[in-house]
Amino acid sequence: ARFAVEALRSLGSLPGAGRRVALRVLFNQLRFTALDALGLIFLLSGVLSYLTISTTITQLDRVGASELIGRLMVVAIVRELGPLLTALAVVGRSGTAITAELATNTVLGEVRALEAMGIDPYHYLVLPRLLGCVVSVTSLIVVFDVIAVVGGYLAAALIGGMSGTRYLGIVLANLTTQDVVLTVVKGLLFGLVIGLIPAHEGLAVRRGPTEIPQAVIRGTVRSIAVIFVIAALIVGAVQG
Repeated sequence: ARFAVEALRSLGSLPGAGRRVALRVLFNQLRFTALDALGLIFLLSGVLSYLTISTTITQLDRVGASELIGRLMVVAIVRELGPLLTALAVVGRSGTAITAELATNTVLGEVRALEAMGIDPYHYLVLPRLLGCVVSVTSLIVVFDVIAVVGGYLAAALIGGMSGTRYLGIVLANLTTQDVVLTVVKGLLFGLVIGLIPAHEGLAVRRGPTEIPQAVIRGTVRSIAVIFVIAALIVGAVQG
């Protein structure tokens, strides 16, 4: 918690001379975390939505409940599985990379060198990666949901013979403002977790290179655990 507060507080003390450097690191983080992950997100979202709709639409048609496809798409995929799977994918790609990179910087003495030059490590190492993860995760969740809707339509059209107009109408009829807000909130919170915990574990390395893989494991496991806890708390709050 203290690390999170210091990282967020550093945003207000970022000097003008360091903004260009921080922006460069931020853009690199956005490219690696968001743009380079688009292919994986497309694959996960498309396959998940296609399998989910294709395995349920036939059964729903038999009982005359095909309208439930929209609720299934919105609640199960757009609101719940979309943010969760996106966050897990980003943890596996970018969370591990952040921990390994910062742990290596710490072991090689680069963090101490920054401090000796009067540069706050939070400004150069933590803040750009934190902001990059927040923006990337939120954006990727939106992409995931859009591709999921398209993949669900392909399944509904090919297997259930449903028209695009009817399918889109069913989905939009079940999509509420609360669903959109919850999706964005999850993106922001999951992005904070992925930006903070791996960075904290990476900078906590002290003794030598043998600690780097251990830090990567701790950062990954703890990030996943916190993400699941946050998801469960949000579901509990909504249901309550």
